[in-house]
Formats: sequence, C-alpha cells, structure tokens
Amino acid sequence: MSTPKASRPIFLLQLASVAAMWVFVVGISYWIVHLLVLSHRLHDVPSASVGISIVAIPVFLTGAGVLTYVFFGLRRGARPAAEGGAEDEVSGGGGGGARLLLALALLPLLAAPELSAGDLALPDNPLRGRLLFESKRCHECHGIAGTGTGIGPDLAGSHYSGSFLDLGAALWNHVPGMSASFEETGASWPQLTEREVTDLLAFLYFLDYLGRPGDAGAGRRLFLARGCAACHSVAEVGGGSVGPDLSELERFASPLFIAQAIWNHGPAMFETMRELRMSAPRFDEGDLADLSAFLRQRGRAGPVERVLLAPGSPNRGAGLFEAKGCAICHGRGAHGGDSGPDLHAAQLHRSAEGIAGTMWNHARAMSVEMRARGLGWPNLTTEELADLIAYLYYLPFVDPAGDRTRGAGVFAARSCAECHDPGEGAAAGPELFGGRGTASSAAFVAEMWNHAPVMRETIVEQGRPWPELSGQELRDLLALLRSGDSD
Repeated sequence: MSTPKASRPIFLLQLASVAAMWVFVVGISYWIVHLLVLSHRLHDVPSASVGISIVAIPVFLTGAGVLTYVFFGLRRGARPAAEGGAEDEVSGGGGGGARLLLALALLPLLAAPELSAGDLALPDNPLRGRLLFESKRCHECHGIAGTGTGIGPDLAGSHYSGSFLDLGAALWNHVPGMSASFEETGASWPQLTEREVTDLLAFLYFLDYLGRPGDAGAGRRLFLARGCAACHSVAEVGGGSVGPDLSELERFASPLFIAQAIWNHGPAMFETMRELRMSAPRFDEGDLADLSAFLRQRGRAGPVERVLLAPGSPNRGAGLFEAKGCAICHGRGAHGGDSGPDLHAAQLHRSAEGIAGTMWNHARAMSVEMRARGLGWPNLTTEELADLIAYLYYLPFVDPAGDRTRGAGVFAARSCAECHDPGEGAAAGPELFGGRGTASSAAFVAEMWNHAPVMRETIVEQGRPWPELSGQELRDLLALLRSGDSD
C-alpha cells in the first residue's frame, strides 16, 4: 500500500526516529559490552556497577522493542480492512511480526542475571557476635577487658582496625598457636558458617566502637576551657543563660545523646557564636565521653533513671546516608563527591563519640556549603545518629578488590599448588578455583578456618612452615580463585 502524500513526511520522520533509536540502543549496548570486556581483561572484581550495566542492555532493548511494536502496529491497524484482512490471516491480526519483535526484545530481560546484594553482609546488630563468641567458647581462652583465663590474649586491647580480610588473616596466622591450645585442653575445633564468621569478626571489630569510659574531672575542665560555660550552665558550674541548662542531659548514659543535641542545634549555635565572635569548640577523641561523664555527675540531686542507647545498625545507617543527603556531597557509598571527601580514607575507625566529634568539627563548614546549595540542615534522632555513625565506623571493614595477578604470585610463593593445583595430579587438598569458598570473602575465611586443622596436620607432616598471610594477600588470592583460572 502506498503512503498518502500528506502523511509521507510524518511517516519518514517517524521511521527516522525509530531508526535513530535503534542506532542509539545498539551503540550503547556495544559500548557497555566493550567496558565489561575491558573490565574482565583488567581483572576487576564484579561490582554493583557491572550488574547495572548488564541489566541496562535488556532494558534498552525492551524499550526499543516496545516503541517499534507501537509504531508498526499502529500503521498496520490504520490500513483498510479489505487490504488488511488477507494480511491478518498471515500475521495473526496485523501484529504478528511486531509481537515477534517484542518477544525478541523481552528475551534478554528474561535471561538477565540476578544481581547480588554485595560481597559482605554486615549484621544489623554488631553485638550479635558476642553470643557467638561465648557459644563457640572463645571466651575460655580470650578475654575482653580482663575477663579471660589468660590462655589467649585479651582481645579488647588488640585494637582491630583493619578490614574484614585483615582480621581473617590474623585469625589464620594464629591457627598453629590456637591448635596447640586446643590439643592441650582437649577442646574440639569450632566450625563456623559464613554468617557466623561475619558476625564474629564484626563483633571483634566493634570493640573499639564503645571507646574508653569518660572522666568527669576532665569533662568539667573541658566545659570551661571550650567556652561552653559562656552560654550554658550545669548545676552551679557556669553562668551562661543564652543556651539551656545542660543538667537535663544527666539521665543519658551515652555520649551520643549529647552529640545529637549539639548537632541538631548546630546552625543556631553557629549563628549565636558568630554574633558573640566566638569560635566553635572542637572535640577530640574522648572529649564527648568526658563531657557526658561530667554532665551525669553534676546534674540534679536525687535518683535518676538512666536512658541507654543500643548500638547503631550499619545497614540502616547506609540508608540514612542517602536519605539525609550526605551522598550529595560525599558521593554514593561515601566514596567522595564534588565538595565532600572520600570517607573511606578519613580514618573513621575510632569510638562512636570520636566519630561524632569529627562530624561536629566539620559541621560549620558543612553548614556553609549546604546553605550555598540550598539544602536544609539534616536533623537526626539519637537512634539515627547511632546508625549513621555505625555505618561510618564500618566503612573500612569492607575490603577493596584484590588483584588476580598478585594473587597468582601469592599462590605460588606460599606453595598452595602443592596441595590444591588440579594440574599437579593427585592433590591433597580440594579444588579451590571457582569453588563455594570463593562466593564471598566471608565464605573464603570460613572455608579456610574450618579446614585449618587438616591443613596444619598436612603441613607439619611435610615439614613446611605455616603459610602466614596478610589481608592484602587474602584479597589477591580471592580475586585469583574467583577467576576460575589456575594458569
């Protein structure tokens, strides 16, 4: 059928639009595939961005297929019924070809891979690992703040500041000593699941979160020296009346209650300090704990019912980081933005009140930047502050990607191939490349831990030293084993 002259320009314009759309879809799909191939050649570990890129291809194809279906379907439907009748018998109602095109466009979507939720699933409650610490009888050798038997070191003083695999490496390197203690006491080697390894190491990492106890005397000196007394009073200490009497904070046991009150009043305090020509006080590690101890001691006389605060959830904190607008300046995942630093490099593995102090120390500059951007000040409840701080606290805990090439060097240098290389004939150990132990960093550590006694026995029989590993070497080994390539 010929196209009427009046509608021919419209038809040509529509046809050109559909053609341009397909050129764009094919071009962007080719570009994404090229990036994925390049990423594979560079041995990058798959991430969420890779998954999003893979999903983008069937999404674009589906959109293009639907629009093409609509274009040709409408044109077929507009034909005279007499001419279209014969064609309908062939095409199934004038839309068979378009339906086939739509089905082909939907096929990649149906085959799209499922995206993972991430390599390391942090616990909502970091204290969950404490129950595991006791049920697996770790406390029988290791104490926390002087509660142990002395067989193993007190873990509260170890200051675990590395990533998950850094702690996993420390666990691995102590296998020979722990094995000897197990043999002496007759205890059995505790098996750990992937979830249990995560909870246990997250708990050990959490020990520094609580910080040291506050010193009321130091808090009083801080209250006077930092200018707090110019605006506030606490019982008979200080004579300021610009701000409220802080005795009302005496019932709060955690320094985060004070941090939350100061944070939410930040913009008003900055304005008052500007009018009084005062500089904003800075808080170092331990200052808020000392100030909190001072407020609890100098509050109103009489019995007080203390208000406690549960540990924050790093998972809820991740959502708050986005919801409160922190990512606008600091970037998604806190990796840095156009006006905020990369918080992964900010050395935030310190106590909760230490992180709160760091937030406050940067609050004035943040307030100026937010006003310039037309953003409101993000008020926080105490629970939200605890969640956000837990998220920041655990940022260094998540491992960066390892390097497969370096991993191959570690695999050779530690003589792993003598037991685990499938190309070496009858191997003493199981196949590692692409195995279940490479599904996540937690699965990797759990697999190593559960097989450690057998591995130690084999290594002792062979007269070889225990192959100690660093966290970086574990990251590189995991990258190699995940590749599935032993060459």
